[in-house]
Amino acid sequence: MKAIVFAAGVGSRMKPWTDSHPKALAPIGGVPMLQLVLEKLKAAGADGVVVNVHHFPEQIREFLAENRNFGLDIEISDESDRLLETGGALAKIFRESRIIREASDAEAIVVHNADILTDFPVQELVSKLNDNEAALLIDPQRDSTRRFLFNAHWRLAGWTNLTNGAVRPEGLNPAGLQRGAFGGVHAMNKRTLADVSRYCGAELRPFSIVDFYLDISPTKPVSAFVPAQPYMWFDIGTSEKLAAAEKAFAAKSAE
Repeated sequence: MKAIVFAAGVGSRMKPWTDSHPKALAPIGGVPMLQLVLEKLKAAGADGVVVNVHHFPEQIREFLAENRNFGLDIEISDESDRLLETGGALAKIFRESRIIREASDAEAIVVHNADILTDFPVQELVSKLNDNEAALLIDPQRDSTRRFLFNAHWRLAGWTNLTNGAVRPEGLNPAGLQRGAFGGVHAMNKRTLADVSRYCGAELRPFSIVDFYLDISPTKPVSAFVPAQPYMWFDIGTSEKLAAAEKAFAAKSAE
């Protein structure tokens, strides 16, 4: 299994920390988020990881070097000059990464945001790839203004914004479709990552991986992964959310 960690975010909602640090190194219980994500992926079976960087990239490089890459084969995908968003970042990694180039076409690639703290079973997400182009961590209960829409078999059918009523694809009737909030973790194989690169076009450009998934979903299966057991999930995109995650982490560590 290979993995990609999105650690390029500027973290404008986490000031003043991000005035002098990358968001990915924000600590939870004294441990940087990036470390928690890498250790979780390693425990799940990842042996090669690509980490994209943009904001204070030298700090992430130094952190990884100081910790000997946590025993993983780690590459940096540098977006210092231009943030490529989630889709463009994946296209760049497919085109430039040795780790991905050496992977087999069917090998699972887990994509994990560095600002997501969660303990769901990664291998169960990977198992959803057997019959799908991609599998997305989805929570049907979590409040979110933006939801993916799925058919009765949890295959991706569309997307909606509950605030303004926008629906994609245009004209889709959400009635009868299941809704779920995306958890910032998904899995695909190398063939699908190659499709992301083709979707990007000849020149690298910023775009959301959500656009790619929605555009391929009519012809290629993209499915939800809804963990069977309760799990911890925190988005540390703001200082308040970081504090909530740290409190939960401390409580779990004390168990």
